[in-house]
Amino acid sequence: MKQRHFDLLAIAGVFVGYSITIRLALQLDVRESLLGGVANTIPVVIFGAMVRRIILGKLMGKPAAIQLLAHLPLCAAFSTLSYGLLIVLLGLFNGGGPSGFLVKPFSPGGLAWQSLENVTTYALIAAMSYLQAQRGRHDTAPLTPSLAAPAPGAAELTPQPEDAPWHAPSGDTRADPELSRYFVRIGDELRPIDMDTVVSIAGADDYAEVQTLSGKHLVRMTLADFTRSLDPAKYARVHRSWIVNVDRIARAEPAGGGRLLLHMETGQTISTSRTGARLLRDRVI
Repeated sequence: MKQRHFDLLAIAGVFVGYSITIRLALQLDVRESLLGGVANTIPVVIFGAMVRRIILGKLMGKPAAIQLLAHLPLCAAFSTLSYGLLIVLLGLFNGGGPSGFLVKPFSPGGLAWQSLENVTTYALIAAMSYLQAQRGRHDTAPLTPSLAAPAPGAAELTPQPEDAPWHAPSGDTRADPELSRYFVRIGDELRPIDMDTVVSIAGADDYAEVQTLSGKHLVRMTLADFTRSLDPAKYARVHRSWIVNVDRIARAEPAGGGRLLLHMETGQTISTSRTGARLLRDRVI
């Protein structure tokens, strides 16, 4: 809810800022200034939301070099799409009716200024996205089992190379039922998570991103910790960075090199390692 309030305030701030700037810079009347503010705000809202979703859902947790390279085409796409939608909206608002609708590109100087403005806006959106993720790490406490310690006798797991063989803990491979209930701290409250709704768990250093049917939780817990307590009959570590709930796999297809591409119920696509693919193929009847 707090994030939604912040987003609404940010949208209002962008609209007011554009409207005032247009009125002062171009000496337009109030109506034209407000329409110009709307025309400039709509692309920021639409494509800014897409950019933030991509950054939070796809880039977070990736190596810094990959993130930096990914921002270049993302920024170019944001700037181009925002400019294209802007001139369409300006043509619609200023055309005086269907017969007067005209999509007119900016002059070279205006285009250069608009491009700089779009790049700056993208940088602000990206920065706010990273701040949002960082705040989520602090506001959302570790996802913790109802018992802090792992099941007695559980084997210690350490990060493995992508295709290193993975072995379940020795002895009884069933997860301790007392460790099957997890809680997440949201603000000052502890709320349980229904593990049946968990679709996937992605690892990033000492953190993990738990994707459920209803949303995501960034938690301070490693994949090794999860692997020790989750039921191996239901959850499979298909990659050094991924655990999936096999009940939430919609379908799987070959991805080459002995790997599989998993299509999850949420629309996610997850590429397995060769070892992870073998674990899933062992379940084929």
